[in-house]
Amino acid sequence: MTSTPQAASPVAGSAAPRTTPTNTAPTNTAPTDTTTDPTAAPPRAQTFEALVDPRVRSVSTTDREVAHALIRKNYKITRLEGEGPEPFTYSRAVSGDTRFALCRFEYRRGRLLSESDPTGFLVAGGVMAGRLSLRTRDHELRVEPGAPFSFPSHDAKVMLSYDLVLGQVMLDRTAVERELEAMRLTAPGGLRSTAAEAVSPSLGRYWSDLVRHVHEHVIRNDAAMASQLVRGSAFRSLVAAYLEAFETNVVGVGGADGLSPLPSTVRRARDYIEQHAHDDIGVVEIAEAARVTPRALQLAFRRHLDSTPMAELRRARLRGAHGDLVMADPTLGHTVAGVALSWGFAHAGRFAAQYTAEFGRSPRDTLEG
Repeated sequence: MTSTPQAASPVAGSAAPRTTPTNTAPTNTAPTDTTTDPTAAPPRAQTFEALVDPRVRSVSTTDREVAHALIRKNYKITRLEGEGPEPFTYSRAVSGDTRFALCRFEYRRGRLLSESDPTGFLVAGGVMAGRLSLRTRDHELRVEPGAPFSFPSHDAKVMLSYDLVLGQVMLDRTAVERELEAMRLTAPGGLRSTAAEAVSPSLGRYWSDLVRHVHEHVIRNDAAMASQLVRGSAFRSLVAAYLEAFETNVVGVGGADGLSPLPSTVRRARDYIEQHAHDDIGVVEIAEAARVTPRALQLAFRRHLDSTPMAELRRARLRGAHGDLVMADPTLGHTVAGVALSWGFAHAGRFAAQYTAEFGRSPRDTLEG
C-alpha cells in the first residue's frame, strides 16, 4: 500500500520505528490535532481533515471506520474494503526525513482489500506478519514473510491482506532522480520500478540488512537524525541499495562512446568482469552475474558496446597484465611470459600482438621501461 509523502517502513522482523514527535490516538478515538482549542468538540466530532496533520507521525485506533478514513487520507486509495472479527486494531508509525522514511503499517484481525494509484515515492516493503498478495496490470505476487519486494511505481495496484503487519521504506522519487546524476546514472522517461521481487536472494538480504541498520543506528539514534550529513549518507546508501536490489529503468551514462547509456545488464556484466578478470570465468558465469542468458548478454554487448563479453574480458585481462608489467622488476626474474601466463595468456606471441594493439607498445618495452 503506497503512501503519501510522509510514509515509509522497516523490513520484516524490525521493531516499530521511533517517531518524533509521536501523537498516538487513544483507543477507539480518532487522533487529535495537537493545535486544537481545548474548548472545541471532542475528538469523535472532528472532521477527518484533523487526522492528517503532517506532525502526526504515529496513530492507532480500534475503530474500523476511523482506520479506513485514515488509510484513505494517507494513501491514494480508489477502493477500500475491510472486515474481520473484534477486537480490531490499526496503527501506522512513520520516521525519517523528506527524502526517505520508514513506516510500520498494521491492520490486525481483519481482511483488507485496497486499490490505489501510484504516488511520488519508490517503495519497498516486507511482510512482518500475516499474508499479502499484490496485483498490477503486469505483475502478480504473493509476498512471503521476510522477503523484500518493490511496489510498482507507475501502475495502479490491488492488494489483499489478512492480519497484516507491513514494513515499508519510501524514497522520494524527485530526490532519488537528483541523486542519479551524481552516480552517473539516468532514467529515460522518468524513474520507475519494473519488477516486484528482488533481483536475487543475496541482494534482497543486502537490502534488508541495510534497512535494519538505518532503522537501528540512524532512525533510533537522535544524535544521528540531528545530523544532516548522517541523514544524507543514509539516504544515498538506501538509493544505491534499492537500485541494485530491485529492477528499475535506470541506466548508466557513458557507453563505449562515452555518451550512450548502458542498461543494468551490461553494467553488471562489466563490473563482474573487472572484479573477476583474474579468475577462470567465461560467458556462462558473466551471464549469470548479469542475470540474463548468454545469448541475451551477447546481444546486449553487441548493441550497446559493439563488442562481445569475451572481448571485454580479454581487454580487462590485458589491463591487468599491463599493471603487473608496469610494477614488475626484470632484475627480480619477472618476465613477460610469466605475467602473460598469470593472466590466462598461454601463447606469448599472441599476447604480445594483442598487448601492442591495445597499448601502442610491446609488453617487453613496458617491462624494461
